[in-house]
Amino acid sequence: MMSRFHRYAPLALAFLLAGPAVTARADDEAPARLATSGRFDLTADFPIEKGRVVAGDGSIGRMNWVPADRAGSGYTVNFGLGRLGWRPLAVAFTPAKSGTVSLALMGPWEQAPKGGVYRQEILWDDLRVEGAELAADGGFESRKGWEGAGKVEAATKAVPALSGAHFGRTWHDQTLATRLAVRAGVPVVVHVQALARTPEGYQDMKRVAGRDTPAHRNAKKFLRGANLGNGLEVAPGQNWGVKYTVDDVKKIKAEGFDHIRVPIGWHHYAGPAPEYKLSPVIFKKVDYFVDAADREGLAALINIHHFDDFTTDPAGQQAKFLAIWRQVSEHYAKRPNTLAFELLNESKDAGTTEVVNPIFAEAIKIIRKADPDRLIVVGPGRWNSISELPALRLPDDDHNILVTVHSYDPFFFSHQGASWTNRGDDGKQKGIKFPGPPASPLVPDPSLHLTPGFLAWVHDYNTAPAGSNPCGPEAMDKAAAQIKEWSDHYGRPVYLGEFGAIMQADPESRANYYREFRKRLEKAGVGWALWDWHAGFNYWDVEDDRPQPGMHEALFGKP
Repeated sequence: MMSRFHRYAPLALAFLLAGPAVTARADDEAPARLATSGRFDLTADFPIEKGRVVAGDGSIGRMNWVPADRAGSGYTVNFGLGRLGWRPLAVAFTPAKSGTVSLALMGPWEQAPKGGVYRQEILWDDLRVEGAELAADGGFESRKGWEGAGKVEAATKAVPALSGAHFGRTWHDQTLATRLAVRAGVPVVVHVQALARTPEGYQDMKRVAGRDTPAHRNAKKFLRGANLGNGLEVAPGQNWGVKYTVDDVKKIKAEGFDHIRVPIGWHHYAGPAPEYKLSPVIFKKVDYFVDAADREGLAALINIHHFDDFTTDPAGQQAKFLAIWRQVSEHYAKRPNTLAFELLNESKDAGTTEVVNPIFAEAIKIIRKADPDRLIVVGPGRWNSISELPALRLPDDDHNILVTVHSYDPFFFSHQGASWTNRGDDGKQKGIKFPGPPASPLVPDPSLHLTPGFLAWVHDYNTAPAGSNPCGPEAMDKAAAQIKEWSDHYGRPVYLGEFGAIMQADPESRANYYREFRKRLEKAGVGWALWDWHAGFNYWDVEDDRPQPGMHEALFGKP
């Protein structure tokens, strides 16, 4: 959790909502990357409004690379996908005038290291439209009605079509575009399904047979945890107003948790190169909690947290990162197997999954030299995003690795009023209840400058039924399903290292959120750690010395 800074953007919108790149090389020379998200754009010569996702796991927003007077005439749609199965998505919008809306199927925009963008190819099928006439009325069964350099391909035994005998194939710089004939004021719904195309030469991670590996056995020690957030990760000389003691650890045990997750800013205590010797001060601070957990019969997970220099410049900071883990693994080598090492919290920015994969592999080798049997916890990039799991690579021969992801969906509920997000005034709106729709419609705060996309979200929150409400358990269903799909395929256990709702939300809604998420995680066999014990997303009420209202029942009562 990046508690005082931007920490999360669904589907990495910082990458995906950037404007069209200037390609610095020929298309066939663009470096390939397995797509973990898809994209298509809707544009017109007149306003199109009320854009929203009505089915599937995605987001819809205005294009931030077009002139302000044109922003209201288009939407860009982003959604998570993978290579293991087709993912459906449906979006709705309402045209202000009759005319033509362009639908352009493409792929995500993501800067490649040496210029241009990554070639992240996506397969498309089962295109249907309600409320409009589709120029490509045969879908992908021919090129009729399609424009652009993207392809319409025949299905094969290796890659069968979802429907019919053909599908579309695109990436950011090779799109397929068609037209929708729309009528003023008539809502339009676009349905489509997508699949990440496996790049040529793709080396898949080896699947692990069985569910009785060391990682599976050790994961059972990390089923219900609490994060000691805003504590040891804080730089020396700073104070974020949170203090933890042995008494907190005792209460965590008494409440029924089985482990603590301890975020740590080891990098703040490292000396100069080349040794990067860690100060005894930080070992003393960490030992305090590791010892306390051991005495109480709790497992403990320690990580590197907020190492922003590393995620800004992974190559430049690699030596320091590896030196930290060499020293930590040597220091704790003789500790019981109730202690686990998490390599890095929420890699982001330049620390993409592909960039950190080999660095993490090297860190694992270093740890194994000192501590061959320790459970190691590894997560993908983009803030440990679930959608990044397909890009994660683990050492094939190491079966004592637990994979971690984070989720705070629905974000506008879980982070309402948070000052550190990058959502502008949208993030300042309060009064959002879980689950939606609310008994009384939410009236947007008139003092805030709210975006059209957020206002559309509020409309759906106020009106959509519980089963499809954007502030409902459907987001949790999607998260649990995607985790389970990946975990079942690769035979690797997965752990949700962070989820939570801020104290700005009302107590009943917070209890509802934690209860519903916990139910789905336990059904999927996924261990979890809530954010946090008492640092703004509180489980524990420090003043009254008891759990926050409804929290114990939500997390430890009958599902």
